Amino acid sequence: MHEPAVVLTDLALALLGAYLAWRLARAPTGAAVMGGLASAAFWGMLFHAFFPAKTTTTAGFVAWMPVAFSIIVVAGALLALALPVLLPRLGPRGRRTLVALYAAAFAAVVLFVDESFVTIVRFYAPVLVLALGAALLAARRTGGAGGGGWTLIAAGLAVAAAAALLQQAGVAIHPVYFDHNALYHVIQGVALVLLYLGFRARRRDPAPRAA
Repeated sequence: MHEPAVVLTDLALALLGAYLAWRLARAPTGAAVMGGLASAAFWGMLFHAFFPAKTTTTAGFVAWMPVAFSIIVVAGALLALALPVLLPRLGPRGRRTLVALYAAAFAAVVLFVDESFVTIVRFYAPVLVLALGAALLAARRTGGAGGGGWTLIAAGLAVAAAAALLQQAGVAIHPVYFDHNALYHVIQGVALVLLYLGFRARRRDPAPRAA
C-alpha cells in the first residue's frame, strides 16, 4: 500500500463524513456537503493507495475523477448555501442556474484542461470563502454569535480553509510518515464535526434578516 498515512486518514475521514451525512438526512445541504466530502475521501483513499503514478496513467486519471466530481458536489452545495444569504432577491431559479453554471465550468476544466488538485483548489477556494462570508453575515443577522448554527458553520469553513492553506503550503508533521496530505485530512475531520454541529443547529436558528 502506497502512502499509508494518507490512505488511513482518508479512510477515517470517509467514515466520519458518511456517518455525519446519515445523521443530517433531514438537512439536504448539510448531507450533500458531508456526503461529498466522504466520497472525495473514499476515492482519494483508493487513488493514493493503488495509483502511485497519479494521473499520468489513464487508470490513475479515471480513479481521480470521482475525487474531483465529489468536490464539485461539495462546492455546489456550499454555493447553494451562500447565495440565499448574499443574493436574497435572486430567487430559487436564478440561484439554481448560477450553481449549475459554476458546476459545469468546474467539471469541464477538470475533464478537459487540468485535473490537478491545484486547479480544483482554485475553483473550490473562492466558493469556500464566499460560503464563509455568507455564514458570518447570517450569524450576525440572526444573533448567532452566541453559538448558533451559522456561527458553527462559519467556524467549520474557517478550519477547512486553514487546512487547505496548510496543505497547499506543504506543511507536514513528517515528510514521509505523516505528510501534508495526512495532516490536511486530520484538520478536515475537525472541520467536518463543526459543520455537522452547525447544520444540525441551523434548523433551530431564526431566518437571517435582510440587510
